[in-house]
Amino acid sequence: MNPKKTGFALIGAGIFGQHHAQAYGRHWAVDFVSVCDLDGERAHEIAQLHGARMSTTDYTELLENPDIEAISIATPDHLHREIAVACAKAGKHLLIEKPLATTVEDTQAILDTANASGIKLMVDFHNRVNPAMVNAREAIRRGHIGRPAYIYSRLSNTTMVSTDMLRWASESSALWFLASHMIDIVCWILEDKVHKVYAVSREGILRDLGVQAPDFHVATIEFCNGAVAVFENAWILPRSHATVKDLKLEILGSEGALYVDSSHNRALEIYSENKATYPDLLAPPTGNHLTGFVLDSIAYFVDSVTQNTPVLATGEDGLTVTKIICAILDSAERGEPVFLDKVDM
Repeated sequence: MNPKKTGFALIGAGIFGQHHAQAYGRHWAVDFVSVCDLDGERAHEIAQLHGARMSTTDYTELLENPDIEAISIATPDHLHREIAVACAKAGKHLLIEKPLATTVEDTQAILDTANASGIKLMVDFHNRVNPAMVNAREAIRRGHIGRPAYIYSRLSNTTMVSTDMLRWASESSALWFLASHMIDIVCWILEDKVHKVYAVSREGILRDLGVQAPDFHVATIEFCNGAVAVFENAWILPRSHATVKDLKLEILGSEGALYVDSSHNRALEIYSENKATYPDLLAPPTGNHLTGFVLDSIAYFVDSVTQNTPVLATGEDGLTVTKIICAILDSAERGEPVFLDKVDM
């Protein structure tokens, strides 16, 4: 007897949207109904590749389709609100790529509509199932390093990401694209709330490359329980870098320390004539199954919809991250600390 399948669809078939297509195409409980993208050829190609029944360039067609119960939104960061609100009003469960939105107003609108509609809303903070981060959180919960006191977080990309990979990079920044991951993961690991933010940024290198975005942000964040964290996020690593990303997390506690290297762990090193490369073996899928923590996160959403289990990260979690990033932007612009209770709603 074939198990009952639930209809899922994807809006946004770009680089990360393709991971959602991979997960839906491979999950036993999913009837992959449709792929939507403004590029009709790409939508058709991704639908064909991952077994979706159809493709379209008009997302409103998905809202009217009774076979579709849940939708992934993987459009550019700044284009989530209109689509998400429309999907929520149509009663579709939602998985939205991080950040949930790039203003507090837009994020709150998505959250309010989702709550009013009674749908499930998950933000794809997939580092919550990154094995290194999961084990770091468990180590702190077990008291292995005592009370967390100081945190250093770094997640940066080479210039290839902002100049070649993201056509919409000028509408975003390393802060939205990268810091959203690390701010969420540190808050999740510490199980604490942010009290105060102070940040600086600089620009010029990317502008010379045609990208209207800051080169980097560095933020010092104070948590309510006393811990202090420094977040470093840049889009200006050289193309010669051995990985496209540089991800480090250090937490110093009252009785020990822990260190996460999720980019340069050297499980595999490849040296060609002109370049060294350290492939990412944790995030992407291996073979034709649901492997890698990126697909694992999407599988959490499928489970939530089909088995009524909790989502991995809630809309409220998404709102928290957006408020913190907005505070960082405000602090960098004004050159003074910003308190989280002062962030404009």
